[in-house]
Amino acid sequence: MTQTAQTPSSATVPVLWLLGKSGAGKTSIVRALTGAGAVGNGYAPGTKDAAVYDFPATEPAVRFLDTRGLGEAWHDAADDIAAAQSMANAALVLIRYDDIEQDMVVQTVRKLKLPVLLVFTGADLVAEDGAQERVRAHIRSLIGRDLPFVSLALPREGVVTGVEALLDALDSFMPRAAAVLRRADEARSFREMRSVVLRYAAMAGASDVAPIVGAAAVPAAQGAMLQALAKRHKVELTPARISLLASALGTGALVRLAASHILRQGAKLVPVAGQTLGAAAAAGASFATTYALGRAASAWLYGTAHGAAPDSATLRALYDQALKGVRNAAD
Repeated sequence: MTQTAQTPSSATVPVLWLLGKSGAGKTSIVRALTGAGAVGNGYAPGTKDAAVYDFPATEPAVRFLDTRGLGEAWHDAADDIAAAQSMANAALVLIRYDDIEQDMVVQTVRKLKLPVLLVFTGADLVAEDGAQERVRAHIRSLIGRDLPFVSLALPREGVVTGVEALLDALDSFMPRAAAVLRRADEARSFREMRSVVLRYAAMAGASDVAPIVGAAAVPAAQGAMLQALAKRHKVELTPARISLLASALGTGALVRLAASHILRQGAKLVPVAGQTLGAAAAAGASFATTYALGRAASAWLYGTAHGAAPDSATLRALYDQALKGVRNAAD
């Protein structure tokens, strides 16, 4: 993610305005959603001037407009608000649960002619549900109407919670942007699963060196990998779900995978050359295909866990991309 001084064009790239008092966690939310850029530090005040962040940096699907915190002494936010309102497509209005003095924020929201999502931060600071509801009711009464809301915890150190609810809410405001941000969240999730996939890919490669042994050992390693990934994603891997995954990856791709595996086993039986070059090639191929299967399966399991499994084209693209880049997988 990069900071840019360009004026966003709402006709081409949707602009999401983050609005709130200083220290509400605006830049921390950008960091949590994109996983890119050294922005955000829990609830510490940070933004001194308005900034625009493109995500992704090369071909942005969403722009975050992070304006200076409202209510700061000696700072007149009128110009910032007018400029942001002319640029933005929707507003995320951040309100901390432990800060009920929100007069400036409430006055601004009342005048907005944009879709608004209230983002209550500080769920880790005010943990009691009843106390949170009292704050939300107070803000509703001040604004004078009901608005959709989500709750987030933004600990200085630790996992931000509530991001999935925020992405779900964004689906109704900016479907395209929400889809891109969800893919970024899945990619971060895979980075946590990557060591699991590498371990089973290495097991598959090692077991495929000896003739015949790999015929049973490689599928067993891949099956164990799928079960391990499903456990990490908290998804029960039933036969029906395995069938759905196979269908999403494409029957043709799985048939080619199985056929090439059988051919590699036969090649290893050829005296001398087959037992050296053939074994090495089989081991490398089993490592690569197992890693690629793990990458695609992790995305599918992530989507299943969140109620929106990726389509076949997305999964096949992930599989092919992982297969081509497998030389760097163990770096």
